[in-house]
Amino acid sequence: MSKVKAYGILLYKIEKNSIKILLCKSVKSLDRWGCLKGVILKSENAKECAKREFKEECGINVQTYLFEKYFSQENEEKDIGIWIVNAKKIENIDSYFTKDKLQENYLSWENSKVKFFDLDDLPKIKHKQVHLIAKIKDFLKNMNQSH
Repeated sequence: MSKVKAYGILLYKIEKNSIKILLCKSVKSLDRWGCLKGVILKSENAKECAKREFKEECGINVQTYLFEKYFSQENEEKDIGIWIVNAKKIENIDSYFTKDKLQENYLSWENSKVKFFDLDDLPKIKHKQVHLIAKIKDFLKNMNQSH
């Protein structure tokens, strides 16, 4: 039997001296956070899945041409793939948030919270995404240093 595959998007934004990433806490999770993502449907490809799931979970429509680097983490029962996207490239992105927190009316029933976190002050990450988030964090820090 093949493994479940889940895809999503991780928004990032670079502000003054910090880089922030958008994470969600599902209603099932007590204290662990992860990427906005979901399981692929038979009728879609990985990028279509990422776009659909992200829109379902936070109401934000992200065009696939904005997708930047791809990161993944293979796990025993579910493999996770995430594209990073610069939040500044999304039209009216600030209208969805109040002080880095997704407004309640955009929040999916699946998540209790969605918010931006500073890379230097991340919450506890879900086990199935810990290596994935670490790779993204390293990439974003290195990218920002080269600018």
